[in-house]
Amino acid sequence: MSAVAERNHSLDALRASALLAGVVLHAALAYLPGGAPAWAVVDRNTHVGFAIFVLVVHSFRLEVFFLLAGFFGRLLYLRRGGPAFWQNRLKRILLPFVLGWMLVFPLLAFCWIWASMQAARAAIGPALATGYGHALRELTRFVIGEKGAAFPLTHLWFLYYLLLVYAVFLGARWLLARQDGIRERWCRVADAVGRWVFGSAWGLPLAAGATGLVLLTMREWGVDTPDKTFLPHVPALLLYSLVFALGWQLHRQTELLESLCRRWHWHTGAAGAATLLALVVSGGIRANPSPVLWPLFQFAYALMMWSCIFASVGLFLRWRQTESALWRYLADSSYWVYVIHLPIVVALQVALSRTDWSAGLKFVTVTAVATLVALATYHLLVRSTPVGVLLNGRRVPLRLAWR
Repeated sequence: MSAVAERNHSLDALRASALLAGVVLHAALAYLPGGAPAWAVVDRNTHVGFAIFVLVVHSFRLEVFFLLAGFFGRLLYLRRGGPAFWQNRLKRILLPFVLGWMLVFPLLAFCWIWASMQAARAAIGPALATGYGHALRELTRFVIGEKGAAFPLTHLWFLYYLLLVYAVFLGARWLLARQDGIRERWCRVADAVGRWVFGSAWGLPLAAGATGLVLLTMREWGVDTPDKTFLPHVPALLLYSLVFALGWQLHRQTELLESLCRRWHWHTGAAGAATLLALVVSGGIRANPSPVLWPLFQFAYALMMWSCIFASVGLFLRWRQTESALWRYLADSSYWVYVIHLPIVVALQVALSRTDWSAGLKFVTVTAVATLVALATYHLLVRSTPVGVLLNGRRVPLRLAWR
């Protein structure tokens, strides 16, 4: 079957897992020792294991998503052509971004206000008035174009960056196509790079080295989260464009998937070693902060990122090769679950913050309840409605089972 017609069930499942992992990641943020920056809840019960978990998952989860966005993006582009591709992406990415933001932002504002109210032991009425008043002032400053005004893109910022990546990549592709002979030469170079990255033993250090150079331009340790402005954050845009381009290239040469599948053991071991290196360096930073450790950590982080990407792709290719009704359901529901999960997660974290439960029990409870509630809303309110058509491109009759 041709690459244009074939759909890869393994990578479909991996893409769903990358989105669903966001629920688990955000559930863990309340239980980090010292708290997560700008997070609503800093629970009194914490565990260092959650810090390690967040470090590792945060290093590659969205990168896997953008890699697969490039892979499936080329599939869609070849099937439908440029104009229909953009029509589909505006409907399936831009509209959910806008409508999803309108839904979750007021809920997130309430959760953050509730968390602040509990921390300060303030009355809920004045706290809500103050909190929503502040949010409204900030949005007004942004709308009128005041310098320095922020816009809270929330956890949906990656959808905005996906649209930017589409524009950058397809714009560059269009320009190359207009130059006689250049596109063919560029394709040969890109194919060679794809074979090196995905089919060679040197692929991991090559990808990690290039990514490490990009990470040196970040403001934060690891990868910046550009969620407070529409102004593109160039280092993040460059990183996600690079990963997207490699995913596009992987679809040009799908035979390279077999190489990743064969090497999953090696990449899993490399992921463990790179994680250990990143943890040792980050521990040294906390004990004795030094600018010398900055580039070392960023390159260790890049190595951890790509070894985890390669390992996860290989694992899913190895173990999830056939279509499954359950995984198809999770793939369909994962988009909605990610859009709606954050207010549920934060509300549960706030509600449990005054209990004496252990950090582990709170984390499991928040993750399980938030996932089940999000899946229930998908099944009852989304799957068989116009919202389901918007998110998944089709409407499924309402049934009690997932099939």
